[in-house]
This record gives sequence, C-alpha cells and structure tokens, in this order.
Amino acid sequence: MRGVDLPVGRHGDLSSLVDLIRREEEFILATHVNPDGDAIGSLLGLGLLFRKMGKRVFVGHPANGELPPQYSFLPGKEFLRGPSECPSQPTCFIAIDCANLERLGKMRAPAQKARLLINLDHHRDNTRFGHLNVVDESYSATAEIIFTISQRLGQKLDRDIATCLYTGIVTDTGRFQYSNTNQRTFRVAQEMLAYGVSPAYIFQNVYENLSFPCLKLLGRVLDRAKFLPEKGIAYSFVSQRDLPAVGGAEMEETENFVDLLRAVKEAEVAAILKEMTNGTIKVSLRSKGKIDVSKLAEKFRGGGHPSAAGFSSPYDLEKTIDVLLKLLESDERHSNCK
Repeated sequence: MRGVDLPVGRHGDLSSLVDLIRREEEFILATHVNPDGDAIGSLLGLGLLFRKMGKRVFVGHPANGELPPQYSFLPGKEFLRGPSECPSQPTCFIAIDCANLERLGKMRAPAQKARLLINLDHHRDNTRFGHLNVVDESYSATAEIIFTISQRLGQKLDRDIATCLYTGIVTDTGRFQYSNTNQRTFRVAQEMLAYGVSPAYIFQNVYENLSFPCLKLLGRVLDRAKFLPEKGIAYSFVSQRDLPAVGGAEMEETENFVDLLRAVKEAEVAAILKEMTNGTIKVSLRSKGKIDVSKLAEKFRGGGHPSAAGFSSPYDLEKTIDVLLKLLESDERHSNCK
C-alpha cells in the first residue's frame, strides 16, 4: 500500500491535497456526527467524485447510513457504510467538514489508525488535528472547496455530484443569506446549474419536506418559545416526550427550526435545545452578526461559524439554558462577527 508519513499538524494547501488524491488509490471519507447539509453533501459529493475517478472509496457514516429525512434524496447515499464496514487501518482517511477529532464519533477509531489523516474543512475553529490540514475559512462551505478540488483535478462533475455540492452550499449559507456568502459562492452555484442541478427540487426536499407530525411539533416549539430582549435571545426546546405526542415526528426533522426564531426582529441570537435519545442536550445557535456564536459553542467543545454554530451540552436542559444565558452576559456578547 502506498502512502506518506507526515507529522500531525502540518498545514497543507489545495495543491498538496490534489497531488495526494492523484497518487493514492484507497480512501475512507467521513464527516461529523449529527451531520448538516454541508457535511452530508460534501461527504457524498466527494465520494461520488472518487468513484468516478476509479478510486477505491469507503464513505463512512457513524449512524450506519441513516440520513436526516430532508437529505434522503441525495445521490450516493447507497454507498454509505457503517464503521464496521470500513477498513480498520486505512492508508488515507479524509475527515470532511469536521472541526475536531472528537466530532467524528465512531469513525474516530479508523481515523486515528490511518497512515495519513487528511483534515478538509472551512471552519475557523478547526483544531488542525490531521497529518495534512487543508482548512480555509474563506470558503462559504466545505462543498465549495470540493468543487475547487474537482477543478484542480481536471475532473468534470455530473448532475449527481453537483446536486450534493449545491445542497452543501445552499444549506451552509442559509440559502445564500449568511455573511459567509460571497461572489465565489454564487459563481460556484452557477457552475452547479450548468450540470443540471435543480434549485427548486433541492429547496423542496430540504426546506419543504416536513412530515405533518413535525409541523405540529413546530407549533409546540414556537408556543413555548421565549424572547429575552435584555439578552437579545429567542430560544425554545424540543424534548423526547414531544415526538410521540405529535404523532411520531423525528428529531432530525427539526434542523431548520432555529431559523424561525432567528427571524424575531430584536433577537441577535436564536437557540433551539434538543433532548436526544441518550439524554444529551444538543444546541443549535444562530446569530444576526453582532455576536459570534461559534465562540459560544467552543465553550462546550462545539463549533461552527460566527453566524451558525452548535454544541452538545453535558448538562440537563434547565442548566444548559442557564449557562447559555450567562455566557451571553459575558464578554462573548461583544465579540462581533467579522
């Protein structure tokens, strides 16, 4: 098996990664637990690109291939494999859109045993945990970096790959509304359309694909929402008891609930707290720009962007809310987004 030995923490540019991709023949790809649209779109898009190139690729997923319902339409999901189906000691492992090693979940073990661990991301708070770290926060989404990689490789995309990458970009930019949206973002999106991507089809699947029980769940969440003008936050929560009470909604369907709270005129920060099956409280944060919510998330070993971030809390629901509100009173409140 071919490969190169590199010290952990080496910074790499796109050229070094492109050279490595050309040289190597086998890869494991994985992304973070509780993946969002950019994580899933980037994972599947790169997996399909590698298959198109004739590479031997394992597209790993900690949940054994189970995707949130709004992303189940994406091409390439049939190639997802659980940790036990991937080589335990791979030559090349690419961690995609993952700010730290812990967030790989069950895919962390093969990542640590890989001869070459590549860290491909665009998050400012990335810990540079790989042997080769290609981390560029100037990109709006990791999917946008992968498009650039395909260009450097001289590889034409197809509609399936482009659909995955467009989904990553449109979700991580908040439908081209967040501050990470720039001219390059629109140019890349335009390129995706040239491959036959349908924005309407993707929008309907991602944003207009709620089950009726989930719609009723949204009503509950909005009814119990609180707005604290002195702290500039609107927040609510979803408990496990809510799901059967509305007829069987799925927690994975609630990804975009937080964006509705962000729409409150006076709210600088929006938060949705979700009680997961293991009792962990998962928190999704959004900001309008004055407060960098990624810095709040870092307090809990989470991460994200200045305008969109998340973390898993070690506390129960009540204490998580209390700690979050106290953090908003600290100097973090004055850490403006750039």
